Amino acid sequence: MKENDIRADNFRAEGRRLYKLDQDRVLSKKDQFVEINCPACGKKEYNFFYKRDGFIFVQCNICETVFVNPRPTQQIVFEHYKTSLAEKFWNENVYPQSEAARIKHIIMPRVKEIIKFCEKYKIPTESFMDVGAGCGTFCEQIKKTGKFKQVIAVEPDPSPAESCRQKGLQVVEGFIENVNINKVNVATSIESIEHVFNPIEYLKSISDKLNDGGLLFLTTPNIKGFDLLVLGEHSDNTTAPDHLNYFHPESISLLLETNGFEVLEIKTPGKLDAELVRNKVREGVISLDKQAFFKRVLIDEWEKYSDSFQKWLADNGLSSHMVVIAIKGAR
Repeated sequence: MKENDIRADNFRAEGRRLYKLDQDRVLSKKDQFVEINCPACGKKEYNFFYKRDGFIFVQCNICETVFVNPRPTQQIVFEHYKTSLAEKFWNENVYPQSEAARIKHIIMPRVKEIIKFCEKYKIPTESFMDVGAGCGTFCEQIKKTGKFKQVIAVEPDPSPAESCRQKGLQVVEGFIENVNINKVNVATSIESIEHVFNPIEYLKSISDKLNDGGLLFLTTPNIKGFDLLVLGEHSDNTTAPDHLNYFHPESISLLLETNGFEVLEIKTPGKLDAELVRNKVREGVISLDKQAFFKRVLIDEWEKYSDSFQKWLADNGLSSHMVVIAIKGAR
């Protein structure tokens, strides 16, 4: 899989232009931003990490979670997603164009993995809920397996929610914190927790909709992963107000375990870290002139080392893409 397979070059400039408009709209309410404690450990001990596009990122001195602080209020975040120009553009242009590649390289492997975890941990498959379902492609593929009797797509953004309906999915339009859903056996949170104002409230809301012993499959960036560490504020995955919280394996475990979940597995099966850094070097955003080793691996001998280097990152918990498997309560 290549970055261009899922984020086509010809759409990026317009996506960035619209996202800048979204950012400006949120920043116009900066006088309403609020300071918070660490979203993982709850401590109020942090230092400046970097500033990007008008948003300040800090790092917790205790658990090393990185988060936007001060940040837009929950209401501002809710309004942002309901009116986002960039999200509407991606939903109407980028996702449909890249859907086949996403299904092949990302979604179907994930679908198979979830079914495997249900079998491994003996989780009933009566009901399934995807929180932050986007345009519904993932739920659609889950439904097609026939493994679950009920598949629910929870999506707050009107444009993707409508795409879910067009796919024939059962849609609950709203934020998980505000909707009523009967308890389910399996919940997924795919690249969502980094977006929310209050991760603790978000997880509690998911827990409330899960049966005891229900499975949570969660993915989110790993702030201690290769491309996020190397690129920092230059990464396309460190942009606010969309991304407000950056966990790592230890801090996401802490957050889950203090909110009623038992963490069963954590891994970092990312496929794009090396390419993402390489692309920024080739664009002139960062330089590896003083990093001879990385220049050799990522530029000079890319064809020779790229696959094995990326596999090494993934196998050793060093990718910036993190997957967490947890259950509600203790086994």
